[in-house]
Amino acid sequence: MRINQLSLRNFRNYRQLNIQLNPYLNIIVGNNAQGKTNILESIYLLATTKSFRASKEEEMIYHTEANSLIVGKIQREAEHTLEIIFNKSSGKKIKYNSKETTPAKFIGAFNVVLFTPEDLYLIKGPPSGRRRFLDIEISQVDKVYRDLLGDYQKTLVQRNNLLKNISLNRQDSSLLEIWDEQLIELGSKVIIKRAEMIRKLGLLSRLMHRKLSNGLEELVLKYQPFFIQQGFNITEYSYQEVTKQFRQTLLAVRPMELKRGYSLVGPQRDDFLFLINQLDAKLFGSQGQQRTAVLACRLAELEYMKSETGKYPVILLDDVMSELDQSRKKFLLELLQSRVQTIITTTNLSDFNDDILQAASIFTIESGKIIE
Repeated sequence: MRINQLSLRNFRNYRQLNIQLNPYLNIIVGNNAQGKTNILESIYLLATTKSFRASKEEEMIYHTEANSLIVGKIQREAEHTLEIIFNKSSGKKIKYNSKETTPAKFIGAFNVVLFTPEDLYLIKGPPSGRRRFLDIEISQVDKVYRDLLGDYQKTLVQRNNLLKNISLNRQDSSLLEIWDEQLIELGSKVIIKRAEMIRKLGLLSRLMHRKLSNGLEELVLKYQPFFIQQGFNITEYSYQEVTKQFRQTLLAVRPMELKRGYSLVGPQRDDFLFLINQLDAKLFGSQGQQRTAVLACRLAELEYMKSETGKYPVILLDDVMSELDQSRKKFLLELLQSRVQTIITTTNLSDFNDDILQAASIFTIESGKIIE
């Protein structure tokens, strides 16, 4: 899988951009605030329909224009055209081979793995970031999960509305039973999918981490579904076992939910841990250990997606070379070279040796333009 061509119009600081991408290594070089990351953002949008930056969609439109356009020619068995249009008045439109479609049908046509310096917050940050990581990665390769997650979120909204009305004495609490069963059924399936992903990704991450740490440290990813945090244990992630734990936890918090007027438990409260030598990396890991653990996890994503789809995703590296020491730079580039399509942003080409530079396509960016 690769992206052959990227075209931007009125996207961020780009009035117009058209580039042909190398099937293997692409280096985007330039000073800070010139638009390097905007290119990665546009490619990420073609895979997920969402930005990896915390911004409003209208901010992706060049300030004097009414709309912006991203077009990618992506290669799977054949070439396909992906388009995303942002309009200040009508919102976002998504097209696959010129036909308008929905995010649920669009996601999965093109897969990416993104690694940025901010990824350290995957370990250091709140559980919401780790849940988002899980949902994005699984959704790219599993349509069933995308549908499950959407149905669960709709059910959660309906149940919260009912709980709020019950707390205000507007509706009878007996109506809650129907929504409880839907929440348990859909939520349990979400949890089982997440647990399976963490199991597979954990095995791959452990192998990558051993190589990165020269076998001196052991990385384990440990899934923490909400009911474990509530004091309930689980022996296996079967549907029968998960629904049992879900139901018990829901009953235990029922009085508090009725009082507060919203759902207190469910996969929207899940988390997972990075354990290095059996210690929680968030609490006990150095910054160097945390960075290595995240890099191992990101590289493992490549193999995870390959195992699920049969094809490697495109990897996007946003100014990460300066964050790595020489041995990890060497390991990363040797692993990626001639294996997956890689798009790297950097402020300095000195991070790369002559052999790599000769094999790469290099794009110099200045103020939203390619400098020849």
